[in-house]
Amino acid sequence: MSFASPNVLYVLLILLPIVWYIGFPRLAYRRRRDITSLIFRSTIITLIVLALAGLQVVRDVERMAVVFLVDASDSMGAELQQAQLDYIREAVTTKPPDDEWALVVFGADVSIDTPFNSVGEVPPIRSTVLGNNTNIADGVQTAISLFPADARRRIIILSDGQQTIGDAEAKARLAEASGVEISYVLLQREPQPDVRITNLVSPPRVAEGQEFDIEITIESDVTTDATLLFFSGNQLISEEDIVIPEGGDSWLFTQQSPSSGFLNFSAQVVVPNANDGYVQNNQLGTFSQVVGQPRVLMVAEEDIDTEHLLPALRDAGVQVDLVRPINLPPDTGSLAVYESVIIVNVPATSLSTRQMERLQTYVRDLGGGLVFIGGPESFGPGGYYQTAMEETLPIETQIRDQQRLPQLTIAYLVDSSGSMGASYDGDFSNLQLAQRAISLSIDFLQPTDRAAVITFDSAGSLVAEFQDVNDGERLKQLTGTLRPGGGTNIEAGMETAQRYIVTEPSEIKHLVLITDGGAAPAGLVRLTEQLNEQNNVTLSTIAIGSSIPPFLREMAEAGQGNYHQVENVGQIPNILAQETVLATRSYIEEGDFTAVRTAINPMTDGIGAIPNFSGYVATTEKDTAQVVLRAPAPNSDPLLVSWQYGLGRAIVFTGDATSRWSTNWVNWSNFPRFWGQVVNYSITDNTGNNIESQVVMEGEFARFVIDARTDEGAFLNNLGMQTRVIAPDNTSRTVRLQQTAPGRYEGTFLPSAEGSYFLGIDAVGVDSDGETIQFNEVTGWVMSYSPEYAQNEANEPLLRSLADITGGQSIADIPDQAFAMTDTPRTAVAPIAPLLLLLAILLLPFDIAVRRLIITRSDLQRLRAYLFGGGDVEAHEERMSSLFTARQRARERTLAGESGSVAALKRAKSRTDVPDDEPAPSTPQSPSSPRPSVERQSKRPTSEGDSTVSSLLKRRRDNSDD
Repeated sequence: MSFASPNVLYVLLILLPIVWYIGFPRLAYRRRRDITSLIFRSTIITLIVLALAGLQVVRDVERMAVVFLVDASDSMGAELQQAQLDYIREAVTTKPPDDEWALVVFGADVSIDTPFNSVGEVPPIRSTVLGNNTNIADGVQTAISLFPADARRRIIILSDGQQTIGDAEAKARLAEASGVEISYVLLQREPQPDVRITNLVSPPRVAEGQEFDIEITIESDVTTDATLLFFSGNQLISEEDIVIPEGGDSWLFTQQSPSSGFLNFSAQVVVPNANDGYVQNNQLGTFSQVVGQPRVLMVAEEDIDTEHLLPALRDAGVQVDLVRPINLPPDTGSLAVYESVIIVNVPATSLSTRQMERLQTYVRDLGGGLVFIGGPESFGPGGYYQTAMEETLPIETQIRDQQRLPQLTIAYLVDSSGSMGASYDGDFSNLQLAQRAISLSIDFLQPTDRAAVITFDSAGSLVAEFQDVNDGERLKQLTGTLRPGGGTNIEAGMETAQRYIVTEPSEIKHLVLITDGGAAPAGLVRLTEQLNEQNNVTLSTIAIGSSIPPFLREMAEAGQGNYHQVENVGQIPNILAQETVLATRSYIEEGDFTAVRTAINPMTDGIGAIPNFSGYVATTEKDTAQVVLRAPAPNSDPLLVSWQYGLGRAIVFTGDATSRWSTNWVNWSNFPRFWGQVVNYSITDNTGNNIESQVVMEGEFARFVIDARTDEGAFLNNLGMQTRVIAPDNTSRTVRLQQTAPGRYEGTFLPSAEGSYFLGIDAVGVDSDGETIQFNEVTGWVMSYSPEYAQNEANEPLLRSLADITGGQSIADIPDQAFAMTDTPRTAVAPIAPLLLLLAILLLPFDIAVRRLIITRSDLQRLRAYLFGGGDVEAHEERMSSLFTARQRARERTLAGESGSVAALKRAKSRTDVPDDEPAPSTPQSPSSPRPSVERQSKRPTSEGDSTVSSLLKRRRDNSDD
C-alpha cells in the first residue's frame, strides 16, 4: 500500500477527535446506539480521507512494453528500412499475448508511427521524417515518454549509430533513471564509394580589385572522372573536367575582386552515380567581403526617370548599377552586395511580393539603405498601400486629411462566371483574388466615399448596393458571397452598373471591371463611351490571363481609365488599390511650390536656397519619421523624410528627379551634391571599428563569435550587441550576444536549412573615453551539408555504450529476446480511491439507521424468520407461549380473587342491611362490560376479576366432567 498524497492523512488527526467529542453519548439509555453510530461515522470519515490521500495498491508487474526505435535517416537507405521492419515483425510474432509494443521513427526529427498495442501484426511504416541528420537522443526521449506505468520497459534501437546531432548518452542516463533498458540491433549499408567536397576556403575580407585564391578540397573513395563547377553567386564562372585520385586532392581558383560588397562562391562536383554514394555532399559554399568604394543599385522602369539622376550620382562619386524592376535580385545575398538601393518612380505592380519582402529584409536586418524617389507611378498612385514596401518606408501612402479628397463613388464590376474559378497560382482562384483585392481597395476608401459590388455571369446582379463606406466590413462580407458559375455576359453587368451609378451624387464616379474575357464585345465600347460622356463615369479594366480580347483595352480607353493585363494574378490587389487612388486624382499635387525646411539633417548640409518644384505625391509621415522638407501650407505634406528601420535607414522624396516636376532642380548646381548626400546618408557608417566574426557548428547549433576592437586595437567591452540572422528562405530571427571575454561576444542559433546565411550585427555602447559607440556590420556564413553524408562506417561503440548504461545488450540475431523479461523489477500501483468512496456511501445509511430507528428483539426474530423461513411454526409457538403466560396470570388472580370476593360481600351486606335471604346476584359481569360504579355495587357485587375467575372455574369443571 502507498499514498499519492500522504499529507492528507493528517486531516484524520483533526477530524476524528472532533467527531468523537461532539458525538460521544451523554445519556445512559442511548449510549449503546450512539457509540455504534460513532463507529460508523468514524469509519466513513476514515474511508473518505484515505481516498483523498490516494490510497493505492502496489504490486509487481510481469508485463513487457517494448519501443522499437527505427532509424530512418539518409545513411540507412531503403534496403535497411526493410530489414528493420522484418526484424520487428519477427520479434512481435513471438511475444506473449499481454505484452505491448510501439514503433517510433527518427531522423533529424521524431515521429510516433505506431502507439502501444498488443496486436501481433506490424503494418508498414507510414511516418516520414527529415533524413539529413540522425538524432538518437530525441528518439530515446520520445520513447521514454510513451511507456505505460504498469509494465517493464525496453527500447530497441535499430540503427547504424551514426549520431550527427543530440547527446544520446545523456538520454540513456535518463532512461536508466526511469527504469528503461536500451538494447540495439546494428544495421549498416553495404560499403559503396563516395565523392565529397570537404572544404571550400576563401579569404573573409579582400580589397577592391585584389586577386585572391579559393581552395577546393575533394575527397574520394575511388579514382574517378568528374566535372568541377564553380559559381560566383548564381553565375557559372568555371567548368572543368578533372580526375579525382583515390583519397582526394585540392584545386585552386584565382579570382579578382570586383567592386565592394559580398561575394558568394560555391563549388559543385558531378561524378557518375556508380562512384558516388551521396549527392548531398557534392556542393559547398563560402563568402568573401570586398572592401572598397560603396556601390548602390538603382531600379527604374523608364530611362526618363534616370536621365538626370544617374549622371548626378556618378558626379558625386557614387558607383551606381542600373536595373529594371524585373531584374531586381529576388534574393537577399545579391542585394547584400550593395550599400544602398534607389527605387525611382516604380509602381508596385512592377515588383513582385517576394522582391518587396527581400528589400524589407535587406534594410531591416542587414542594415542596407533605401532611397525611394517619387513620380506619378509611386506611393499611393503606384499601389503600395499595405505592402511590405510601405511598412519599410517612413510614410503612409494614404492621406489622413479626408477634407482634401472629393467624394468618390466606385463600383466593382466582378466577373463570377465559371472560368473565374480557375487558379493560376495553385492557391487562390481568380475570383478569390478579386475578392481580396476589393477588400483591400475598400480599406483605402474614405468613410465619406460610396461603393457597390456588382457581379455578372449569364446575367448581372447587384451584390452590394451603393452605400457609404463607413460600414466597410459589411461590404467585404457581401463580396465574400460570390461564387463562380455560369457564362460571361459583360453587357448585362454594365447595364446593371449603369442603372444605379448614374444617380449617384458624388463628384467622381468610377467603374472597375475585373474579368478574364470570353464575352461578346458588341455594344460594350459604345456603352462605356455613353457613360463617360453623358454621366462622367470613368472605367478601368483589369484583364486576367494571357489571351485577352482587344475590346477590354478599348473599353478602358473609351472610359478614360486604365487598362491592366494581369498574368501574375497576385498583383490584382495592388492594381485595385492603385485604381482607387487614381480615381480621385487627388494624391498628385501639381503647381509651383517652394519647399520648407523643417529639420537639420546631413542630407541638406551646405545647401542654401532650394529651388521651386512643380509637383509631388501627397503622403502622410509616420510618427517616428523625421521630416526634413515639407510642402507649403495649407497641406504641409512631407517632401523629404527619413527614419531608422531596423538596422538600416529608409529615405523618401515624394517629388521626382526629372524635368516633369523638378525642372528647376535638374539645372541646379547643387543637384549632384544633394542627391550624393541623400544616398550617402542612407548608408550606415561602419568605420572606426574592427569586427571579426566567425560561425562554428556545434552539433545541431551554430555558435556566433565576434571580436570587437577599435582602430587602435583596444577591446570594445560592455557593448549591447545582437545579430539578425537571415536564413536562405528569407526568414529572420534575432540572436542576443553575451560578452564571454575581453572584446568577445558569443551567441547560438539553430540553422533551419543548408545554404547561405546573412548576419547583421548591431552594437551600441560607450568607449573608454566615454563616447557613444554605435555601429552595424554585415557578414555571411554558409551552412554546409550535414555530417550525415560525411560518414560511411557504423558507430557500434555508441550503441554499445547506451546499452551498457541501461543494462541492455545487442539482440541483432535473437529477435525472440525482444520481449524477454528485463532484470529490473518494476511495480505498478492501482488506485482504490473509488472503492473506498463507494464503501463510505454504502455505510452512510447504516449510520442514519442506528441513530433514527428503534429495533426490538421481536423485530429481529421476524426478520430472521423472513430471511431463513419457519415463520408459521415460530408464530404458533409464540401464540402458545402467550396463552401459557395468560393462564399463569389467571391462576394467580384466582387465588387472590376468591378471598377478596367473600370479604367484599360481607362488607356490603353490613353497610346496606340486606336480608340474609335476599337472592345472590345473577351471572357475573362480562370482562368486556364496564366496571359498575360504587353506587351500584349493592346490586352487582362482582368485579372484573371475579367474572374472569368464574369463567375459568366453569371451564375447568366442564373439562373435568368431560
